[in-house]
This record gives sequence, C-alpha cells and structure tokens, in this order.
Amino acid sequence: MATTKYYLKKPKPNGNCLISLYFRYGTEQVVVSTNQFIKPKSWDAKNQKAKASHEAYLELNANLDRWRNEVQKIYQQRLYQKLSITPADLKPLFEREIRTDKYEAAPEKGKPGLIEFVNKYIKSVEGFKNANTIKTYRSHLKMLTAYQTDTKKKTIAFNDITLDFYHDFKRFMVEIKKYNENTQNKHTGLLKFFLNEATERKENDNIEFKSRRFSTPRKEVDSIYLNEDEIKLLMKLDLSAEPRLEKVRDLFIVGCFTGLRFSDLTAIQAENISPDFKYLKTKTIKTDEFLEIPIHPIVRKVMEKYKGKTPNHLPPVISNQKMNEYLKEIGEKANLSDDVALFEKKGKVRTQKKVSKFSLITSHTARRSFATNEYLAGTPSYAIMAITGHRTEKAFLTYIKVTKKQYARQLSEIWKERFKDE
Repeated sequence: MATTKYYLKKPKPNGNCLISLYFRYGTEQVVVSTNQFIKPKSWDAKNQKAKASHEAYLELNANLDRWRNEVQKIYQQRLYQKLSITPADLKPLFEREIRTDKYEAAPEKGKPGLIEFVNKYIKSVEGFKNANTIKTYRSHLKMLTAYQTDTKKKTIAFNDITLDFYHDFKRFMVEIKKYNENTQNKHTGLLKFFLNEATERKENDNIEFKSRRFSTPRKEVDSIYLNEDEIKLLMKLDLSAEPRLEKVRDLFIVGCFTGLRFSDLTAIQAENISPDFKYLKTKTIKTDEFLEIPIHPIVRKVMEKYKGKTPNHLPPVISNQKMNEYLKEIGEKANLSDDVALFEKKGKVRTQKKVSKFSLITSHTARRSFATNEYLAGTPSYAIMAITGHRTEKAFLTYIKVTKKQYARQLSEIWKERFKDE
C-alpha cells in the first residue's frame, strides 16, 4: 500500500523548515521537496497540515492535499499502464507536478493572492465584527480554497480575476458545489466585497470585477411575513400549559412590534428601557447604530407580564435555533397553514414546491412582519427605515413583502380618502 506523508527538514537560520513529501510504497521511498517553508510551531505533525497560526495556512493546506492526491494518481496510473515505478522513475514526475504548480498563476511579487488577502482581512477584523459576520467570511474563504483546489492552482492571483475567472467560478458553484441561486449570489457578493477591500487597501489594481457582466443578479428570496390578523392568532393562543412555547411566542410578538433583529432583541438590558416604559434605546450589533423605538402598547403588556420575573421585563432568551424550531410548532398550533410556493433554481433547472406557511416562520419573520405591516398601515417609509436601519428606500421596498395587489389596495384606500367628498 502506498502512503504519502509530509515531514519538516532541519530549521534554517530564520527558524523556517522546509516541508518535504515522503512517498512510500512497498520497500521503496521517494522524497520530494515542496519548496514550502513553515515554522515548527505552526505545523500540525499529527494531522499533516499547517495550523491556523500560519499566515497562509488555508492556501498551503490546499496545496498539500492536492500534491498528495496527484502523486498517488501518478503512481496508480503507472501501475495500471504497467510502467516502471522505481524511485528514479517516479521522483522527476513528482517534482514536475509540484514545480509546475509552484509557478502557475503566481501573484505579483510583494502582493498576496486573493485567499491570502481574505485570510489576513478576517484576522484583522476579528474582535471588531460580530461572530456571525466572521462565520460568513470564513465560509466564503473555505469555498474559495475549495475552488482553488478544484482548478489545481497554487494561488488565485488578483490579476487572474477576469470575466473568464468569474464564469469558471460560477461553473464551480453550480456543477461542483451544487449551490442554489441564493447561495451563488451570496458568494459572488462576498467575492466582490473582498475585491473592493483589496482595491481600497492598494493590494489589487485589477478592476475588471467592476464590470456589469461581473454581476450579482438579484433574486427574490422565499421569505414570509405575518399580517396583523395572523399575529393576533398567535397572541390568542393559550400556551400556559407549555411555558417553553409561551415564552418564545411572547418574545416573537415583541419582535413583531419593535422590528429588532434577533441579536438585538436578545441583547436588551433593563437600562435600554426608559423609566416610563415609553421608549427603547439600544445600539445595534450588526450595524453599530443607535436606535430609539417607541414601545408599542402590546409590547408594554408583555413587559408587564414578565416584570419582576426577568431583569429586562422580557421573556428569557433561548438560542436562535431553538426559537426557530418552537416557532414552527406555535405556527402550526395557530393553524397558519396556508400554502406557500417555493421556487429553487440549481443550474438551469427550476423547481417549485408548496409548503405550509408555519414551516417558514423564523425569528427574522418578526422583523419583516413589523416593516411590512407598518408600511401597509401607512407609516412613512423613512420612519420605518429609521428603526430597521435600511439606508435606501429601494432596499427597504425590496425587503418588505408587499404584493402588487396590496399596493393597488393601498392606493385605492388613499384615493377613497382623498376624494371622499366628490
């Protein structure tokens, strides 16, 4: 059985060690230099890879994995073709594979490649950005590394990020990763975000990514909102025998009348609430903005219910995952079972399925319900946006879930009031 392992050579004066590839089969062995260096403290000998403390660990590990696979492939192919497999025969083939890879798509000297830049950027903002944002960045970094491995490149140089790159990147997401349209758009948007950051920091001068054809197509997401009648159905549910559901329902109702994200809603402290229980003052976690929200009478009733039971007079906090799970159970109990059509596109295939509305309820549904219901009730967009944090009316109108029929009905009511004397 053939095995491939990596070992570190004797350290150089600067403390770096050369990583060598050892390929063993039967009683024979082939040793090949990878031309890659690392400090011993950044090397995970047990798992045969660089630790996260190494600046370009993701890129290096992708290369190590690829070389391991390639030398095995060369060996197996020669076995199958009944060609000579002596160390003298294999070594130049292995070296050619690693050496060819070394000089392919090398970044401009002094400038990092895309993956190296993204990795460095993430490290620079840890502690400043919230955990969910960092998690999203790392997910994108992992995907970029997978793409690099798939294309057998040592690095993704900024100068190589052309329209041809973009089309191949899309191919990878569709054919290899099997991502749906929303996930493709998310990663394309993140790619452009990091390219903009690299450009701003003078680490990239290739602006081909700003082309219209290097685009992130917008797609309406399959999200819902609850209208005021549906929210009332939730409020009327007697859940006293099931405290876990009652607390989640009450917290969701607070979200429906404050418009706060789950992260902000669950971070409210007693000092955020004015002494007269008329205003809620808080700073958002995601956008770092100060908000002042009038406390709705329904929210005030919830606070009265929990006064003395919790420090902030609100239902106790549970995880977002558990809350989403319980909300579906609550929605089913309230008989929120209207059919909702879901559309999904993978590659060129578009599918549709129908699901019950309650199965789509999440903690974020509360925020979207707040924005949509207030808009339909006639509250000015700018007043709602001051609470939701949307910076443009275009973004706000995309966010809310108002149908063309509802827009027509709203206009009809305005005309009815305006021309009631005629």
